[in-house]
Amino acid sequence: MNEAPQGGRVRDAGRPTLGDWAKEVAGRALDRAARQPAWGRRGNREKELFALRAQHVRTLFRVLEAVAGAVNMEARSTLIAVDKTFNPKNLGGIEVPDGARFVLKFLERRLEVVVSPLVNIGGRPAPVGALATASVIQYDPADPAGADWFDVTLREDGSWVRKMPDGEGAPPPFGEKEARRLLEWLVG
Repeated sequence: MNEAPQGGRVRDAGRPTLGDWAKEVAGRALDRAARQPAWGRRGNREKELFALRAQHVRTLFRVLEAVAGAVNMEARSTLIAVDKTFNPKNLGGIEVPDGARFVLKFLERRLEVVVSPLVNIGGRPAPVGALATASVIQYDPADPAGADWFDVTLREDGSWVRKMPDGEGAPPPFGEKEARRLLEWLVG
């Protein structure tokens, strides 16, 4: 139904005017902005990202260590050796694992997770691309040509996901299930 308000313009009764619409959108924007955490200066946001990186790298290593520890506990022996190196870099009071490495060894097989180091951009350390990336390397000296590796990427929500070629579906998560699969490969 069309009405003819003053001024002779025709207005659709089901559609709000531009002013009403703008008021509604502005109200939603103000509400959403009020719910967001205030990051303050950019430096605080960078510190937050470095702290997230450090926390999630440690969490990834803890998951792998827990799975290996469970196997060792069940065997009542240290069958799977764990070696980790953090190479902490102090960034404004936050220790960020830079080039961190986690290695699981069983007999002669090795499983390595190597976190990509930070690079200097304009004299300041920064991750390249994602918040953090790591390479997962599976090596068996009995079959050196069969060495396998893939990359995982850390999202800001704390989940690690496999890097996938462009155009493929959603990347699979890299968590305890994937860690168990890798340990099964390690034990063979």
